[in-house]
Amino acid sequence: LIIYEAARTGDMTRLGPELQRVQAAEQLDILTLTDLHGNVLYRTSNPSAKGNQGTDRVIRQVLTLQVPAAGTEIVPVDQLRFESDSLADQAYMEITPTPYATATPRRFTNHGMVLKAAAPVFTPDNQMVGVLWGGVLLNRNYEIVDKIRKTVFKDEVYKGSEIGTATIFQDDVRISTNVTDKAGRRAIATRVSAQVAHQVLHRGQTWRDRAFVVNDWYISAYSPIRDVNGSIIGMLYVGILERPYRDSLWRSLFVFLGIILLAVILVGVIDMTISHRISRPVQSMAEAMQRLARGEYPPKIDVRSNDEIGYLAQNFNKMSEELASAHQLLVHSAETLERKVGERTAELKNMQDHLIQTEKLAALGKLAAGVAHEINNPLTGILTNSSLMLEDCGEEDARRSDLQTIVDETLRCRKIVKGLLDFARQTPPHKQLINLSEVVEDVLALVRNQAGFRDISVTTRLDPTPCSIMADRDQMRQVILNIVLNAAEAMAGRGELEISSSVEQKDNGIRLAIRDNGPGIPDEVKGRIFEPFFTTKSTGTGLGLSIAYGIVERHGGEISITSTWGKGTTVSLTLPLHSVLSHA
Repeated sequence: LIIYEAARTGDMTRLGPELQRVQAAEQLDILTLTDLHGNVLYRTSNPSAKGNQGTDRVIRQVLTLQVPAAGTEIVPVDQLRFESDSLADQAYMEITPTPYATATPRRFTNHGMVLKAAAPVFTPDNQMVGVLWGGVLLNRNYEIVDKIRKTVFKDEVYKGSEIGTATIFQDDVRISTNVTDKAGRRAIATRVSAQVAHQVLHRGQTWRDRAFVVNDWYISAYSPIRDVNGSIIGMLYVGILERPYRDSLWRSLFVFLGIILLAVILVGVIDMTISHRISRPVQSMAEAMQRLARGEYPPKIDVRSNDEIGYLAQNFNKMSEELASAHQLLVHSAETLERKVGERTAELKNMQDHLIQTEKLAALGKLAAGVAHEINNPLTGILTNSSLMLEDCGEEDARRSDLQTIVDETLRCRKIVKGLLDFARQTPPHKQLINLSEVVEDVLALVRNQAGFRDISVTTRLDPTPCSIMADRDQMRQVILNIVLNAAEAMAGRGELEISSSVEQKDNGIRLAIRDNGPGIPDEVKGRIFEPFFTTKSTGTGLGLSIAYGIVERHGGEISITSTWGKGTTVSLTLPLHSVLSHA
């Protein structure tokens, strides 16, 4: 479409890139578009050059008959240079003197042999608007001759030389060949023998005979190459090296002597074979015993005789197999023991960590109870008196601001004391049959309308199976509320909160997971999350997760935290199956 539009309108804007693409895809040296008069519309190799190619015989044939045409033509050097200097340089060759060739005063050839193909360009309504023609310069182009050699002779080599060769001649000069000279280079610019040139180039006959090619004799065939008008402009040669057949003759002369020599050697081989059959089994068993002594397990000794040596080899193979089986069993037992020791060590470490955490919480609980009791009474007096004084102060009283600060800070201290008391009491749970999903919904109903949750998207994926647990409703609500509030604070009041539950048959329990997409927990503080009074916030007591840990533990469950810095945190609660009542 782009090509015929350009030929019809003369607009070359989009034509250039399209023709360049076609030229690269088809590996053409020349690609040109002309109008109906042969005037060049676009030349890929030299876009700025125009001119008229109406006299070109291939193009003239297309313009006359309006059908595709192809042929091989000799292109003068000035026309090649008009296309590009590189094509002219590629065609230039200094002729190399060659044995058996006709004497000639020529020292070089600079014309090019081009394989041309042209096709008419039609519009959709079948109106011819131009001609598109392309060409490949055969000078120093080895694709065709190498493909002939590969297809016909399979690149077979004889004594370092290619058995089959192919050549394209321009007149009597090789312009594309895989025949090599003594230095191993392609014999470009060498000439054909006078005898072949006379029969093929002058008489137009095919040559099939023995011929001297550059530096060796070949069984060869030469056929003339003709241009569009039928004039002979070169030759195509295919030949096979004569040397393999000549050497085959000499090999036949030595066959008889070889048979005699083979008979002599055969007698010696038979003698050596008999000796080897006796000594080889003994040597094999000796080597196997040495390897077995080094702790290796050699392969079976292959002795097929039915004599004493064969019986000994069979018993040795049986002993070797039994030793190998015992060794494998020992290795397997060692690996199993190592794995079990590792598993047991991990269990003991988990139990030790759990015991340390429990003892730490118990000790801190006793300390917190004493401290809270001693502080609570003075705080009550301070709060009562400061509140009364605040009521007696007028709006303009300078002391009012200070008294308000005292009241606020006292309330904050009382909140801390309450947390200490809750932590210290470790109230035994008042267990009853509750639905964990309902507790989650109660907590969400409580926090959804708070200011800190307005920009938080809450998603619940609770198990549709009605699962109930024996637990203290208030304590479970306290645990879930504490975790949800921590997640909201971690996301700074903006983000996504996901709560999901599922019955874990493998772990024999029900699992509740609360996930946020906050900043996560740094690796260096993950191990201290459940420690009392530990917090990463500027406010708070650091008791929330410690209290939650104690409540879940008293319910016979587990609480764990997984977090990736920068990606969020997931808190998981798991209650044992013996506390779960599933209703189908």
